[in-house]
Amino acid sequence: MELKSAVQWIAHPDGHWILRNPEDMTFMEIDDFDKQVILQLSKQPVTNTLAEYNIDLEDVQNLLRSLAQTGMLEGTKAPKAKFNLLSFTIPLVNPDVWLSQHIDKLRWIWTWEFGFFLGAFIASSAAAWFGSSAEVVVSHQQLWTAGKIETIITFVLLTILVISLHELGHAFTLKHYGGIVKEIGLLFMCFIPGCYTDTSDQYSLVKRKQRVLVVAAGVLIQVTIWAVAVWVWLFSQSNPVCHQISYLLMVAALLTVAINLNPLNRFDGYYFLVAATGINNLRQKSFDFYMDLLRRDEIEAESSDRLVLAAYAPLSIIYTVFALSYLMSLLGNWALLNVPSF
Repeated sequence: MELKSAVQWIAHPDGHWILRNPEDMTFMEIDDFDKQVILQLSKQPVTNTLAEYNIDLEDVQNLLRSLAQTGMLEGTKAPKAKFNLLSFTIPLVNPDVWLSQHIDKLRWIWTWEFGFFLGAFIASSAAAWFGSSAEVVVSHQQLWTAGKIETIITFVLLTILVISLHELGHAFTLKHYGGIVKEIGLLFMCFIPGCYTDTSDQYSLVKRKQRVLVVAAGVLIQVTIWAVAVWVWLFSQSNPVCHQISYLLMVAALLTVAINLNPLNRFDGYYFLVAATGINNLRQKSFDFYMDLLRRDEIEAESSDRLVLAAYAPLSIIYTVFALSYLMSLLGNWALLNVPSF
């Protein structure tokens, strides 16, 4: 039994180790005892390790199985995620080399000076937007009640632009902190298309602040786009085309922010909650929490995490049922209006 040469040990300030496999972008949390066992297994027969550390063969087998499933051992590879009709991805590009070539030109973005300026700019944009709420309502009524196909096409294209810049925000922030970004591609959830960036390497970042910023970067990009669009909209009333496009850009940015901040499905809100609470695999652990309750098994979760775990699973189920019911009702209404046989 031998770990791959690429596998890295990263010390975590909470007292455990992160075992990182950069080839498959997989990770394991290992305590000091298990680390010593793993290192000894590569140096001596299993029977010697069992005797030296006074552990059972079953415990060692479970540890080796976890290492193999995450592709940590020589000759193993982490299995690909199983296809799920309600949630699947289509990888498009590996942007890591391109990101590495351009990241040094953008490091000023992550300085506190720029952060202060950006916060002031967004706050002023919000004040101007609220102060012009009546004009916002008028623009909304003029555009959407007309029902022009050009408006819908423009809105879709602007939404794609916002989402693309959102994903680049994740990618560049992770690269800024030294991570690897292996994939950018298409994401389908309940048949609704979107985009995704593989930022799983954020789990190798030992500072929680950095993990939170990687997740929050996409939403910050969207809010910044909205803030810019507000000022363009305010000062372009004499140019109807620019005025309309800037309004649609505001709507596209706000709509995608609202969707992404939902923590009950695997959007940015979920990963932000994971980063903020420090509970990796929050969704799975929440459902495991209830399985332990039903089986009357000992609950392994930390007492400080139990409230979050207890709340997440039922809220996620309620949301999923509501979303699917809503989509089915939309499909049914469309069928009634457009399919004669209905």
